[in-house]
Amino acid sequence: MAENEILDVGSPRRYRRWRQALADAGVNPSETADCLSAEFQTILRNKLRRNPLYVVLNACKSDRTALKEVVATFKDGALAKLVEQSCAITRSTDPPIVARKMADLLVDRLLDRATCYSLKQNGDRARFAALERATAEKLEACKPQVVSWLAASLNDQRIPRVPRISREKQSAESMLSKSLLRSENKPPDALPRA
Repeated sequence: MAENEILDVGSPRRYRRWRQALADAGVNPSETADCLSAEFQTILRNKLRRNPLYVVLNACKSDRTALKEVVATFKDGALAKLVEQSCAITRSTDPPIVARKMADLLVDRLLDRATCYSLKQNGDRARFAALERATAEKLEACKPQVVSWLAASLNDQRIPRVPRISREKQSAESMLSKSLLRSENKPPDALPRA
């Protein structure tokens, strides 16, 4: 497991749709960058919902020993170190300022890792350059949302869930395919007889 799961673009468990879009030469760079941005936001939001960062920020306001202890015991050490690093760079413990710097660092690091990964996977230089531009644009566009989530987590506020698609909004095709997939996984004797 990578030290920082948010930025681990090569993991088989994370960024799966982005890697599939990256491997498919028929998908345009904008759609590929949309996949990366959407998956990054989902992973970050879920991490922030489980690990509120205000504990680390409060430790940044106290002495260095308390901060080291909190960082060592925090569930997601990479996020704790990022809070510590952002406080040191900005020389502030104000949540909006720290959140802005954290978002800058996260987006820049994700862009670097995604660029390296796509360069290894993709031999076409023209497509790579278009992917790099589109990814940079999409990640910059999502930065205000990321800053708001980080600031909320640093202020001990609740991070909202993503609204799920209600049953009425699901298409008939998706419902049918889900029901067929479920019936394929059941043993033949568990299926109702006609």
